Amino acid sequence: MQTKPLYVFSLLTIVIFLLAAGSLFADMVTLKHIAEAEQDVSYVGLRLKTRSTSNGARTMEEVVIHKTAENSYRKVVSIVGQQKSLAEENRRERNRDDKNKDRERDERRRGREFRWERQRSQFSIKEIELIAQNYDLELRHWGEKIAGHETDLLIINPKHAGRPTKHIYFARKNGVILRVEDLDAAGVLRNMFVYTRISFDLEDVEKKWKSSQKEIKPAPRRELPAISLADAKKILKTKPIEPTYLPPGFQLQNTYKLQYGDRHPIRLKYTDGLLDFSVFETTGKLSNRFDRERGTEIKIGDKTVRKYQSDPYHAFRWSSSGIHFYLLGPLPAAELQKVVESIVNKTEQK
Repeated sequence: MQTKPLYVFSLLTIVIFLLAAGSLFADMVTLKHIAEAEQDVSYVGLRLKTRSTSNGARTMEEVVIHKTAENSYRKVVSIVGQQKSLAEENRRERNRDDKNKDRERDERRRGREFRWERQRSQFSIKEIELIAQNYDLELRHWGEKIAGHETDLLIINPKHAGRPTKHIYFARKNGVILRVEDLDAAGVLRNMFVYTRISFDLEDVEKKWKSSQKEIKPAPRRELPAISLADAKKILKTKPIEPTYLPPGFQLQNTYKLQYGDRHPIRLKYTDGLLDFSVFETTGKLSNRFDRERGTEIKIGDKTVRKYQSDPYHAFRWSSSGIHFYLLGPLPAAELQKVVESIVNKTEQK
């Protein structure tokens, strides 16, 4: 008589497991569907894009032409609004020289913004497996319309502390992303975009492409050459130093060879599928420009490390064992500092 409750409990456990597994599988299929739509579906549209930093919020209107994965471009057509933080305004008032420099930098940035730039994908199909490992996926049948299209919502929630959350609203019919909201670890909205108009009509896409082709000047996508760690050793004349500590879920994605004048820094790129940070290593004499960079000095053991912040990025720069290091990423400073400490400790033991 006691076997029946045990049988019922076991059956319920199996059913719950299968339902949970089925739900996870459906969410993974959705994520893959969205990634494939960014590769396969053509469209042209207008969207509003807002970016928030420690200096305030900036909203602009962009036109986007997505003909193919290789021919996807965006261009700012107007600045809708720009709100500066009080601290930023006070700083500018205190220093006229800095104000002039900021104005010149803003003008250069505007010159870059008001021209056609390549449109990057939110993530690649290759990164889906890592995203599934490090984030929980939740599919919601949202049902409301964006730019006239019925929309569903995929929420990407972090499994690890200090990571962002991403809300992806996508067209139910074809999987194209219509709205994205990026929230920081505290749940504060930092960046977003939303299409106000979008057309999937191939004639509309072709017409806009032809009328803009002279301005766009399509060129082959320039990808950084990925190299092996053995090749990186030949370039640096010493073995690249890899961190012994990585934030949970991160792994080495690729090693790249860069070029700045006659110097060839090595970039080690680490990712959890949604976020990435990089460790740059180079040898030889550094430019004097680095001596003029702002930042604060911290001590890690006997090593002096310079720390920088340009929200949401944190950066660290130091030299050890004849190698100059520069670490940059959008993770919490305390987490990145652990990576720095692991590299410093490793070089000091050599």
